[in-house]
Amino acid sequence: MKKILISGATLLVIGAMAISATGAFFSDTETSTGNTFAAGDIDLKIDNESYVTNAAGVLVASPTNTWALADLTNQLFFNFTDVKPGDIGEDTISIHPGSNDAYACMAADITATPDNGITEPEGDAGDVTDGVLGGELQNFLNFVFWNDDGDNVYEVGESQITQLVGPANTIFNGSWAPLGTTSVLTGGVTNYVAKAWCFGGLTGAPVAQDGLGKTGTNGPLVRDTGFTCDGSGDNNIAQTDGVTVDVSFYAVQARNNGQFTCADLPPFVGGDEEPVVIEVGADLATYVAPTGGACNVTVDDSVAGPLDTIGEGIAAATPGQTVCVASGTYSEDVVVNKDITLAGAGSGTTNIVGQTSGEAGAVVITADGATVQGFNITEAVGGIAALRISGAHTGISVMSNTLNAVTGGNAFLTDGGQSNHTISNNVINGVAGQPIAYVNGLASVNVASTNVDFTQNSFTGAGSLALGQEAGASSITLNKFSAVTSFTDVEDWGDGNNYNQNNFNDAGLNLQHSENVNTGNNGITNAENNWWGDTDASDGDVVAVVDVDFEPEAVVAFPQN
Repeated sequence: MKKILISGATLLVIGAMAISATGAFFSDTETSTGNTFAAGDIDLKIDNESYVTNAAGVLVASPTNTWALADLTNQLFFNFTDVKPGDIGEDTISIHPGSNDAYACMAADITATPDNGITEPEGDAGDVTDGVLGGELQNFLNFVFWNDDGDNVYEVGESQITQLVGPANTIFNGSWAPLGTTSVLTGGVTNYVAKAWCFGGLTGAPVAQDGLGKTGTNGPLVRDTGFTCDGSGDNNIAQTDGVTVDVSFYAVQARNNGQFTCADLPPFVGGDEEPVVIEVGADLATYVAPTGGACNVTVDDSVAGPLDTIGEGIAAATPGQTVCVASGTYSEDVVVNKDITLAGAGSGTTNIVGQTSGEAGAVVITADGATVQGFNITEAVGGIAALRISGAHTGISVMSNTLNAVTGGNAFLTDGGQSNHTISNNVINGVAGQPIAYVNGLASVNVASTNVDFTQNSFTGAGSLALGQEAGASSITLNKFSAVTSFTDVEDWGDGNNYNQNNFNDAGLNLQHSENVNTGNNGITNAENNWWGDTDASDGDVVAVVDVDFEPEAVVAFPQN
């Protein structure tokens, strides 16, 4: 279990002004005492109220899994040793983020699935696996988590948390889900998340919303849980089996942290008591290439045939499919002209080397919704980019790649008219004379680019991330800018872009913001909570023709990959 604590601190400032006087001179003294600055807190505390089916098949309170508001230590949400098909349980968790508004997330991870021996009915049902990871109970325990009003009853209008709905073996995978009916929990307010579980099929049957919240008289023993549990069917393969689950909660301040999502957190691993840390910069080792049935088309240049080039693999795929590319070096120009996922085996093993100079790119994306991931992509000699999004497009993902410019082109380049792209976990290497990554705003079609989000990328080399004219409303977060010598780290010519929690590691000019006079853009660029290479961004790290808000600024670098 985890708790994030930012302790409060108090600074007292007393101001006074006095003028000494003699004789009949007029005088006055005004004193203001006890002026106070106090740091808020994010101090996550949890309580739990639990119910379960007893031996007679009746829902009763479960005091062993109920506790008052506290930091989590050895409390257990689940501690049931004799569950049967058709048993149902319900808990409502009270979440208190502290005095400040906060994002709150929850994750659970299965740490053991003991079989505890194979009984005769288990064997007859086909069970052949024993041991600490040999059980099957997790396949038959179904859960629904929802945002409750505190009465332990699933009522009409209460929203389910979709990431936490399904069998235990699917949803307890370490992924973080957001809690609360809104994206931000209000500080000083009690928030409730409820869960129902069933050994068998769990079906929602929400009762009427009474609007009373938690009163002590309208709970599940009076009104039922709002679910039905069907334990019918052949569940014998799960006899004597067990499931052990670790549950973790995380809270982080909401103010000045608008880019945060629970999905950004590294997966929770059961038994891990280390604090959750988000590191800036790319971590290519986290990439997991699709295999087996996840690959609709497989390209392998080590086997001569109709699918030994990436172009042939793309031609064979239909929209929505995944084209997997085996390790090797593919010397070709690649055009992704369909809504597909093009997946390499990893940027250290699957290489694409562009062949054609000119205005194309080693990889050119020309389709909405396409994904390119897991490659080491190198610009052609005399080319324009390692990876280019050509034409106006939306919903493209570029993830877990190494992108290399070699001859004065860009490592990453877009035309105008882009929207809602995700550029994440890439190492983007530039060369002198050109931006490393250039998001074009006004191109020949004279349309803006918006919401092109860069998250956890590592920018290296002599160049910059350039957001062109009217390239706005983008989020540049958790990136690492290093060894940028001949260019500014970021050249921002757009409007409304946000730069938060980035490390600008070099001592040069880190952010230059100039809204284009031809487009009439105006406003303040949010550049709060960045590390600027030193403790004072105003000493030349930020240059703004119009306002850039860089305070508060980080006083130390963020942990980085």
